[in-house]
Amino acid sequence: MATLVLDAKIARALELIGGKIDPEIADSYERLEERILAQALENVELAERRLREIERLVGDSATPSNN
Repeated sequence: MATLVLDAKIARALELIGGKIDPEIADSYERLEERILAQALENVELAERRLREIERLVGDSATPSNN
């Protein structure tokens, strides 16, 4: 029973990171749990870079003008 719960948690964690692990991350960590956490961190870092890029692209147009 405990294995089923753990398997369900691992499956959900994989789903949350997009269902795939970068090959470099897979090669760098032995345990699946470590790979999932590393991929989640990589996803956050990528999202932050994308957010900064979006802010640069639309930041000026999002600022209200004084008309």
